[in-house]
Amino acid sequence: MASERTNRVAKNTLMLYLRMGFTMLVSLYTSRVVINTLGVVDYGIYGVVAGTVGFLSFLIYSMNTATQRFLNVAMGKGNINECRQIFSISVTIHFLIMMVVVIVGEIVGLWLLFNKLIIPAERMHAAFWVFQFTILTTATSVMTIPYDAMVVAHERMQIYAYLSILTTSLKLVILYLLIYSPYDKLITYGFLYLCVALLNRLLYTLYCKYNFSECKYSIHFPRKLFKEMTSFAGWDILGVLAWTCSKQGTTILLNLFFGPVVNAAKTIAEQVRGAINGFSSNFLMALRPQITKSYAAGDTTYLHTLMFSGAKLSFVLLYTIILPLIIKAPLILEIWLKTVPDYTVIFLQIVLVEMILDAMMNPLNTAALATGRIRYYGLATSIMTIMELPLCYMILKMGGPPVSVFVTAFVVLLLREAVQFYKLRHLVDFSYLQYLKEVQIKCLIVVILSLSVTLLISHHIPDSLFGLLLFSILCISISLVLCIFLVFNKKERSFLKKKILYFFEWPKNRQS
Repeated sequence: MASERTNRVAKNTLMLYLRMGFTMLVSLYTSRVVINTLGVVDYGIYGVVAGTVGFLSFLIYSMNTATQRFLNVAMGKGNINECRQIFSISVTIHFLIMMVVVIVGEIVGLWLLFNKLIIPAERMHAAFWVFQFTILTTATSVMTIPYDAMVVAHERMQIYAYLSILTTSLKLVILYLLIYSPYDKLITYGFLYLCVALLNRLLYTLYCKYNFSECKYSIHFPRKLFKEMTSFAGWDILGVLAWTCSKQGTTILLNLFFGPVVNAAKTIAEQVRGAINGFSSNFLMALRPQITKSYAAGDTTYLHTLMFSGAKLSFVLLYTIILPLIIKAPLILEIWLKTVPDYTVIFLQIVLVEMILDAMMNPLNTAALATGRIRYYGLATSIMTIMELPLCYMILKMGGPPVSVFVTAFVVLLLREAVQFYKLRHLVDFSYLQYLKEVQIKCLIVVILSLSVTLLISHHIPDSLFGLLLFSILCISISLVLCIFLVFNKKERSFLKKKILYFFEWPKNRQS
């Protein structure tokens, strides 16, 4: 049984990586063309306006997490009727969230837009319409979540991958229309993204309606289950709200202190985060249902295996890709964007390091959420995270440079993870000393050795496109070999060998 579940994780991970490889390439290519088509100022305006609406994304993420968690627990127990009830509750809650997004967005968001944000007067009209399209796009995404959660809970990752690839392909269409549009390009950009969100909503709804019997809405559902879901989401909301305030709030702070050009630099760094972070988030998406179902079934041994091995794999998948990007960030940004806003390089380098730490923590956070007992866990981590915004404000007010925002965020991240480790021991019988020995120390050794070797190599390779490709291949190869022999134990290496062989034979075996 454990072998079958592990094979499912491996197959789902492969499908998600095929999807990620395509979406990342398209995302990075479109970013370059969009920034050159819109210009640095308009690109910065889009980033800060989208960030204003992004304050409401904590509601979306929290209910997505809650829906997937309760669906996975019900499936782990084999209770189809409860799955149907959870779906109905989720649709109801997301409709209420959609109304909150629209109402709060139109009141608070517009006030910020017209009274606080630094936007050139001649671009205020375009910023207003981009704001309206972003509100509608967010509202549409809210109503897609119950269906998205159903697809992930059923582990239909191939469908998730196909729909994502289709959506990403439409971004190329957006790019073509944007370049040749005779209308205001910033307004056109916002409108076309709304159209893609609407199509995505339609496709998810149709697929779930025709493939999952649980996707039948009923206004009659148990109040106790409704209360459990909203209570779980309520405590999770604290953590996500704190994270959203820190990320989107710092976007607004940078706009208030430095204007839209610095916002463009932050937007680029965050866009790279979103593109590359898929390498670990895709693995986590395949892993999350198994973690939750293992906890629901009381399989503690397999749960701990998933937590520790998941943290190692998350590190390896991300670090091997990120290391050459950190070292060669100036050259990569110059080749990619041509026009590189000030501070983009240092912003990106700090963000990439943050991503590695976050990726290693994600499997452990998923295990904590699986327990459903997240009141104090969520409260403790939220308090640590929310510290970031006032600290950044005080530092900027005292004359701190833009990079101080990212340095502050990194320090807060380290403190938050320390608190999370402490709280985990009460939730899933977690031993930090064991984690330190089996995961963190091994990963740290790999970082020290790989950095020493690759930095030495980088001085002997010229800064050119060919040199960048050669360095990236050497860098990835060195870090990957070190990870295989120093991070993974004998059992994990054996498992990886079997999965690699399985992947090569996947087209032949996919029907089995």
